[in-house]
Amino acid sequence: MLARPVQNALAALKAEFQGESVLMATLPADAVLARASAGELDECIPRLLELASLGELADRHAFEIFDLLTADHWQEWDMPAVQAISRWADAWWRTVLVDFPGEQRAGDRLGELAHLNLTMVRWLGAWLEELDGPGAQHLADFIINGSSHPAWAGFEDQHQQAVAWTQSETLINGITMIAGTYFEPGQMAEILERVVITPGLA
Repeated sequence: MLARPVQNALAALKAEFQGESVLMATLPADAVLARASAGELDECIPRLLELASLGELADRHAFEIFDLLTADHWQEWDMPAVQAISRWADAWWRTVLVDFPGEQRAGDRLGELAHLNLTMVRWLGAWLEELDGPGAQHLADFIINGSSHPAWAGFEDQHQQAVAWTQSETLINGITMIAGTYFEPGQMAEILERVVITPGLA
């Protein structure tokens, strides 16, 4: 069952991109991606993002969809289309932050979202807002275990931005004042050891 914000975002996408056919709504990920790559991206967007929302991309990844959008300069499209895609991305991001353990790790999904070429502050700011709950557990996972998701390949600068964010004063305050409540026993000391940079050792 999809979260309500994602359902609403998908409905808005279908309303904006009205070219989706009945056949398209039944095609699997590989077939839809093939059609999108062949020049039918507009018609495929609602179905592709629906499959990403449902976790039904088989052995494909959401960042492959985002790469198609970026190659087509989606941020230069008509504003309603840009807003519909952005709102879906925001909703999809928050669904992982409020569920731990879930089907995907936040660090992995963050790597996929980087392919939309939106500012990383957009995603990290939302994460900061979700530290009072499962988002804190995702944060602990990212700090301690990192992310080796293939989406990060070629996006090392964005990954470094995320790592630097974990070492920011704002986040450290969030960890000590809010997020630490949700950490497993012993995690707080390990996390602080990783994020607090000792002068002269950075």
